[in-house]
Amino acid sequence: MCGRFNMMADPLTRLFMAMMGQAFPGGDRLNVAPTEFVPVIAAEAGARRVAEMRWWLVPHWAKEPSTRYAMFNARSEGLTKSRAFRMPFARQRALVPVSGFYEWLSQDGRKVPHYVVPEGGDGLLLAALWDRWQGGKEPLQSFTIVTTAAHPALRWLHDRQPVMLDPKGGEQWLEPDADEAALLELCAPALPTPLAIAPMDPRLNNARFKDPASLKPKGPARHIDADEPQ
Repeated sequence: MCGRFNMMADPLTRLFMAMMGQAFPGGDRLNVAPTEFVPVIAAEAGARRVAEMRWWLVPHWAKEPSTRYAMFNARSEGLTKSRAFRMPFARQRALVPVSGFYEWLSQDGRKVPHYVVPEGGDGLLLAALWDRWQGGKEPLQSFTIVTTAAHPALRWLHDRQPVMLDPKGGEQWLEPDADEAALLELCAPALPTPLAIAPMDPRLNNARFKDPASLKPKGPARHIDADEPQ
């Protein structure tokens, strides 16, 4: 799954420049949690744009924004079946560029956050869906991050992972006329780049902890090669 992530202007500006021809909008976003607003690259009607969206999908048909159901992640296995995800999957896909994301591992009776980052890369592109709810005074744009079964090299950390795409896959994800079967293939468990995974400060368990100290590992990193299951 994906329950927290970071967005750092460096290196994400390079990613935004490559995909959208503009710098990363705004400052660093640390320990981002569901319901917060962050910039995403959204596709709609054949065009792309960068927009601030709420991380917790509110379907356009919902009576009101709600956190009753966990809509911050979307299981790839249900994208063509779920009422909430079917239309966004067909027409309103997005990319969430992140510097890295967190997963929690139970150790000695406590949950220890682990930070997953690309080794030597310009960040990660996470596949997402977005929607626009217009039942209030102002339209609310929101998104959900697509997840899949964990790659064998990540199963020690969690049984699910966000769908991570390389630049070519990211371009395909945003194509308005992309074939459904090809899009679902992009959701297969994969690692587009080598990763480093390190234990972090337990204070990250609190979503309000957004200090730069949250970026300092508390132990050695485990290195995961993109091509060799471990």
